[in-house]
Amino acid sequence: MSRGKTRISTGIPSLDNLLGGGFHSQAINLIYGEATSGKTTLSLTTVFHHLSQRASSKAVYLDIDNKLNASRLEQIAFSQGKQLLSRIQLFTPESYSMQSDALENVPELMAGDLLVIDSITGLYRGETEDAEKTFKVNKELNRQLGYLSELAETRGATILLTGQVRSILDTHMVEPVAQRLLRYWSETIIRLEKTAQPSNRHAILEKPEESRAPIILTINKTGMTEEQR
Repeated sequence: MSRGKTRISTGIPSLDNLLGGGFHSQAINLIYGEATSGKTTLSLTTVFHHLSQRASSKAVYLDIDNKLNASRLEQIAFSQGKQLLSRIQLFTPESYSMQSDALENVPELMAGDLLVIDSITGLYRGETEDAEKTFKVNKELNRQLGYLSELAETRGATILLTGQVRSILDTHMVEPVAQRLLRYWSETIIRLEKTAQPSNRHAILEKPEESRAPIILTINKTGMTEEQR
């Protein structure tokens, strides 16, 4: 799959360096991790930094988990300017079928725009009750991801997904829900992990598979920043 070479900055220099310049435009980027690991905070930090740097851009945000806190949204926005909130279009699908409809009817995206889906497997997970149903929802998720990849390439937009995790049997490790599909379609994958310091998170680059040491980020009132000791 041919990908654009441009990047969008997260606003966090150490993370941009880990990513090789930022998240890929014209491609799907994935952030995954356990609950409260900072996936939404990192997504919003990236969104508001990007909007502050590019006056012509907009962001479309699909709150699939219906957990986006309005106060937290405003708090992070305030660090860059609350006027940026007017350039975010927020949608909250209530079912897996509504998620599909929301993606196909997303407002027109242009080069420089951001589409955030938080989280792409939130509603999917509740549909995998048996083998037959799992096959159908996997087929639909693959279709959605293919559609998003094409949307990114043709429109020049940046797609940022967050993903939930599941435990790997007989280990203490976790992996993304629907990992095979997400790893195939994502150009970049970042895993967030909690640390002994409550406000700090490890950020590990999993794709592309390069030997880059994890970095430590800090969650605070402004969103996510470089490690603060």
